[in-house]
Amino acid sequence: MAACGHRFTVVVTEPGDVFVWGGGHFGQQGLNTREHQLLPACVGGPEIFGARMVIVAAGGFHLAGVTADGKLLTWGRGAEGQLGHGDLEDRLRPDQIGRELLSGWPVIMVACGVSHILVLTVGGMWTCGYGQYGLLGHGDETDKMVLTQVPAEHFGRSAQIVMVAAGGMHSLAVGSEGGVWTWGCKLYLGHNIVQDRHVPTLLAGEVFDGGKAVMVAAGVAHTVVVTSKGVVWAWGSNHTGQLGIAGPEQVMIEPARMGAEDRFGGSPVRMVSCGYEHTLIVTEEGVLWLCGAGENGALGLSDINDRRVPTRVDAQHFGDAKVVSAAGGRFHSAAVTEHGSLYTWGKGQNSHDASPAGLGHDDTRTKLIPTCVAPHLLQGARVGRCHRLLPVNALAFAMGTHARLGSAAPTSSPAGGSSRRSRRLEGKAPAADASTGCAHLTMPGELVQRVVEACASWPEGQAGEIEGLVWLLGGMMNDKVSH
Repeated sequence: MAACGHRFTVVVTEPGDVFVWGGGHFGQQGLNTREHQLLPACVGGPEIFGARMVIVAAGGFHLAGVTADGKLLTWGRGAEGQLGHGDLEDRLRPDQIGRELLSGWPVIMVACGVSHILVLTVGGMWTCGYGQYGLLGHGDETDKMVLTQVPAEHFGRSAQIVMVAAGGMHSLAVGSEGGVWTWGCKLYLGHNIVQDRHVPTLLAGEVFDGGKAVMVAAGVAHTVVVTSKGVVWAWGSNHTGQLGIAGPEQVMIEPARMGAEDRFGGSPVRMVSCGYEHTLIVTEEGVLWLCGAGENGALGLSDINDRRVPTRVDAQHFGDAKVVSAAGGRFHSAAVTEHGSLYTWGKGQNSHDASPAGLGHDDTRTKLIPTCVAPHLLQGARVGRCHRLLPVNALAFAMGTHARLGSAAPTSSPAGGSSRRSRRLEGKAPAADASTGCAHLTMPGELVQRVVEACASWPEGQAGEIEGLVWLLGGMMNDKVSH
């Protein structure tokens, strides 16, 4: 997966390594320096973190990551306590938060707002950082320098939170039953209310026409929700068209559907991401659509114009590969294809302080269309933790490792006829029958497993079982491969 902050980018590769590049004023590169980084640099992997990284999140100038064994690491700017270490110091390297601060619970996911974080554990949700507007959900506007648990009763005792999102002035959570809770600045909560909410407040079920919310994303002042049927709803600021809803409204205080049934070519939406003032939408067919602020080419549509309705990015910009996930930052965007290739686009070098844009290319020019980051800059690894074995290869391996598909029972035949059985079942052919023409038959089982594992990857733990998180990481529930 990829995540974009204010002029920097972070990705997780299939082996679980973390690469970061872009501006480094606050140590957000994680390389024990405040220097900028033009090209991707490896911050660490299993040998440093003790396990493979599964999820990363980017805030304004800080980052957080969750490992496969549930550890939480944060680094970058800490001036509002958003790193959760009990102080206001920046961290120039990823620094683990002790599990004792989370009551011993392993972490499932983390979301970074501009200056706060939300942490989802097996035992509940925890927050820290900037507290204005009630962003942290604790009933007040106090900053928190250590992760503090949001009381379970704020969500209802029986609710199970499965996904969280953090914006600039609001926060959100999704429950296992499809409910959405919001809190923070009044204009961006979707409740049609005139006051801030300091504790999580459940949106009425009918706001999504009865649909079950599965995934949620937040920008500085807007929110986008995807339901289980792939319908997109949005609310909040619409100054640049980031809600994808044509019209003069500058702010939508209640959720509105983003287009009609055929809005995205008739394909259900499976993944969304919010930049500061733009929105990225990925459909089940692997097509990327964008709307909102086009300043500096952040929409990848060959110009710098805003778009008030979602506009499709030509597949040729991605080598005709399907897009599986996307991310938006302040001035730039990123997308990952089904092959694990990374594309970035948007503003180039900052003329004020000479910091690179976080595009990861061997130059500082603005890119108006998606441009592939050279694979060797990421050590040749695929980006993302959700890759599946291609169907044609999966069928070949299945045929090569089973005596015969459907051979558990004889093939039925008409009355008076005879039934044919596999030569293997009759003991007339060896297990590796080269006459079948299937090369996989002669491969040792251990080698077959290694090949499958090289072709398919899935996040460990509960992250690989929660639908919204799987979509965030670029996969779908029915793509899971058992090794």
